[in-house]
Amino acid sequence: DKMHEQEGDKSKESAYSESTKDCNWRDHYSSRRQNDDAQKWIVRFQELQSFKAKHGNCNAPQNAGKLGYWVHNQRGQYRLLQEGKQSSMSDERVQKLKAIGFQWSP
Repeated sequence: DKMHEQEGDKSKESAYSESTKDCNWRDHYSSRRQNDDAQKWIVRFQELQSFKAKHGNCNAPQNAGKLGYWVHNQRGQYRLLQEGKQSSMSDERVQKLKAIGFQWSP
């Protein structure tokens, strides 16, 4: 019986070890993806600053490629934030966008 208990303990340890590895991988992937998303946000924000310098406003049209889509998406994320729903928009991002004169509704 002791032998069976030890085998049971080993299988529990193995299952725990596997789930821990799985969890660590997910955490790593999630963390890396969040970092990638943050970097992409910064790049688009810088593009928006350049757009404003050239055009005098932050209203990149939605059909103006990736920047236009990004501007549209920021408005949508802000709306979700205002409604108390899950959003990628943070207070820091709101402040950065407000600082350059971003219009929340076109």
